[in-house]
Amino acid sequence: MDADDIITGVILAALVGVAMLGLAWNKVKALGARSWPTTQGKIEFGTVIEHRTRYFSYYIAQMAYSYAVNGEYFSGYYEKMFFKESSADKFAADLKGRPAFIRHKASSPDVSTLLKEDQQSVWPLPK
Repeated sequence: MDADDIITGVILAALVGVAMLGLAWNKVKALGARSWPTTQGKIEFGTVIEHRTRYFSYYIAQMAYSYAVNGEYFSGYYEKMFFKESSADKFAADLKGRPAFIRHKASSPDVSTLLKEDQQSVWPLPK
């Protein structure tokens, strides 16, 4: 085993660790946000971002949304990971302009999230 193999293994382990940490943080955030009030919002646009590693690429569909609380407008974004660019592109194109239920923190309405389980009646999210 040479130095390149060791470095590659460390980088891959770090990427897996970061991905798992991100998924865990999303779950923690979703648990806390379930008690937040819901408001109607709209998916304004989506973009697909390619991330390359040494051995593969993956794609993040980033959906920007807007919503209003007490007449004041706010925005946020929802991200979903895909291994195929065409799947990410289709996801972004299908949701553009669609309504969405947005959870926002009551004490700080600029803090928001979009929970998958809130969207079931509005638009289906792939599992």
